[in-house]
Amino acid sequence: MAARTAQWKRERTPRSRTPIVLSCVLACAVALPQQLLSPKELRDIDRAAVITSFTNENLADGSNENAFTADNGLERRERIVLKQVEIINSDGQTEYRTVPTYQGSFKYQQEDGQVIERTYVTDEYGTLQIDGPDLPLPVPDPHPQ
Repeated sequence: MAARTAQWKRERTPRSRTPIVLSCVLACAVALPQQLLSPKELRDIDRAAVITSFTNENLADGSNENAFTADNGLERRERIVLKQVEIINSDGQTEYRTVPTYQGSFKYQQEDGQVIERTYVTDEYGTLQIDGPDLPLPVPDPHPQ
């Protein structure tokens, strides 16, 4: 059998398609976010950010509290507390060492305008825990002991 191809006769009417094409282009333009910035433009904005407030306070117990905010939406707060930790040295003797623990939070705005918030805590052993409302939660153990 011979292969058959259908030939369609196309009627050229550019004027009839013009309103449809223009309305599609207009709809796409309206649907796009109005502030599309390149990564370089975003970095330039962050580099030009001005710090609007800053605090750094050393407390009597040796701890420290510091914070700052910037005009680009960045905020950060931190508290550093010194703790005494008992360790066993290489000679097998017990020693006490002073180590810092950290507790803080920061907030920034993403390219799409969404504000991201994080809190963090470290203990005297250096274990870091980060939390945020958009971070996934650990799956609970189906067989708790």
